[in-house]
Parts: sequence; C-alpha cells; structure tokens
Amino acid sequence: MTITAKIKLVPSNRQISLLMETLEGMNNACNHVSALAHSHQVFDKLRVHHLSYYELRRLFSLKSQMAIRCIGKVVDSYKVRAKQSKGNIDTARRFRLKGAVPFDCRMLTFDMEKQRLSILTLEGREEISFKVGESGRVALQHQKGECDLFFSRGAFFLNVCCQVPVEEKIKCEDVIGVDLGICQLATTSDGRSFDGKEIQTVHQRNQAARDGLQKKGTRAAKRKLKKRSGREKRFKKNENHRISKIIVEQAKRTGRGIALEDLSGIRNRQRVSKKLRSRFSGWSFNQLRAFISYKAEIAGVPVFLVPPAYTSQRCNECDHIERRNRKTQNEFQCMKCGHTDHADFNAAKNIKLLGCRQSASGRVVGFIRQ
Repeated sequence: MTITAKIKLVPSNRQISLLMETLEGMNNACNHVSALAHSHQVFDKLRVHHLSYYELRRLFSLKSQMAIRCIGKVVDSYKVRAKQSKGNIDTARRFRLKGAVPFDCRMLTFDMEKQRLSILTLEGREEISFKVGESGRVALQHQKGECDLFFSRGAFFLNVCCQVPVEEKIKCEDVIGVDLGICQLATTSDGRSFDGKEIQTVHQRNQAARDGLQKKGTRAAKRKLKKRSGREKRFKKNENHRISKIIVEQAKRTGRGIALEDLSGIRNRQRVSKKLRSRFSGWSFNQLRAFISYKAEIAGVPVFLVPPAYTSQRCNECDHIERRNRKTQNEFQCMKCGHTDHADFNAAKNIKLLGCRQSASGRVVGFIRQ
C-alpha cells in the first residue's frame, strides 16, 4: 500500500541557501521546459527530453537526474492539464519558484540510524539531519519511488512515497460499529466515545482571534493571520489520527472488522440548525473515515461501508423506525417499546448490525422503513 511520510529537514544556514537555490533553479528549469514544449506543441516525455535535456544542463547547471526529473514534472503537469481541458492546451504551464520539485532514489539516500539524509543540490551532495514521527520512521523503512521537496512556513520538508506491506485480511464474524458525528466525533458499538469538545473550543478560540485580526486590518494583523493559518486544520488532523489509531487497534486486537456509514454527499442533503452550521461545515468526517480505512488496510482489518439511512432513527431493541425516536442530539427514546439510550451509541449498534450482515452475505444492505 502506498502512503506518504512527511519529514522535516534541519539544515544549517549554508544548506538552507543551497536548498533554496536548488528549489528555485529546478522550477526555473521547469518553466523553460514548459515554454519549449508549448511552443513546439510537444508533450510526449521522450520528445520533450530530446528537445530540452542538453539545454537544461547548460543553462541552469543542473545535474543529469535533476534535468530528467524537471522534464518529468512538466510532462506530468501537461497530462493533467490536457485531461482537465479535454486536450485543449492554450497557454504554457507556469511553476512557482518555491513550488515542490521531485527527487528520486538516485538523488536521495536515507540513514535512519543517524537520522540524516544525503540530498543532491546544485553544488553537489549535502548531508542534512531530519525530524520524523514514529509512524513516519516505520514507513521510511519501505521508501520507494519519488519524493517531493517543498518549502512551507519557513522550513523545508520532504514528502516521501513509501510502499508499506499490508497484512492479510482477518476473517471476522463480528464488527465494531462506528457512528461519526458532529458533537461526538466517533462513538463505537462497544460504548466508547470521542467527543469534539476540545476541537470546538479550539475552533471558537481561533474564530474569535481571526475575527479580531480581520477587523483591525493592519499589516501586523495580517502577519498574525498568516502565522495562525492552518493551526486548527493541523489540530483536527492530529485528533483524527489519534481516534482512528485507537479504533483500528481495538478491532485488530479483538479480531473484528469495522463498520462505517457511507456519508458521501451528506453536506448537500443534510440540514442542520443555525447553531450547528459552523460545526457542520468544519466537520472532517471524510478525513477520519479515510484514516480509519488506510490504517485498517495496513493492519488487515476489513472495513464495511453501510447505508446511513435510518441508523439514527431505528431502535436497536425492537427494530422500530420513527423520526420521533431521536428526541435530541444526544437522547434516543423508542416511541414503541420505550427503550432509551444515548443517540450515538444506539446508531453505532445499528451500524454494527448492518456491518455484520454485510460481512456474512457480502452484500450491502440497509434498513427499510415499514
């Protein structure tokens, strides 16, 4: 399975200058190749290579592999442009000077023990220290393919492509149902909940800070806005990683699968109150589902996507489906048998039932209101 490990480079002042020179030099070369390819209307990789390779080496002092990677970047970008515009390419593609540039295994060598890497620059090879988390360190053992060097928020990073081995899928007769929500980010059929109070607190604090800075409109306020940008997004991403890891580890340890609602298109069809509108627009359910799915695939845990219809209205005790069963955001009380439960826990148990049916039959089944 292909995943991306993000590592942060820790270069010296001299190495920072070299990396920036290499980044800008390769992007200038990409712009030159792009202009040549567009003027000659040549977008095939081999023909672009013959058209520009020696010129790149001479004009931009690129090493051989750097020139090849620049040509590859330009050709790939035109493939995307042609697909988007249905073959109509009117203007030459332009690249930002500090945009990401590709490196391959001939241009990079990792030393995991010393946590250093050897990277090719315009001035030759440089050994640079790097920082990476525990999961990234494990993934780097399976590094394969291209890496992207990029500059972001005053630092250099590498996105490293890794081919992580996938465990054989376990045969399960039982599943963990997981209900994804706005107030409770995730609730499992085992009764474990991950509430979103901390995320909501962070969101409110950041929103208040943004509103105040935007009203000021000064240069200093704009600098602070830029510095704060992405902070909440990174916090949410970390929380989703943490939650997904716990759920997948629980399923793996107990030999069960995971059942999730297929919430595709929910933003277009779901209505929420004005009070919850801001939280609903910032709900990162798709990211959490994606994290659970890829972690489960690596661990060999099967994931079942079930229809979301009536999972929050159905009583898991007597099967009665009615909208009035969902009293409030958190309260569930069956109008037929009187069974009460936390609304998200009730939904998680319904999702579990659908997941078990899908696991046994191999077919996607949902609830039908009589």
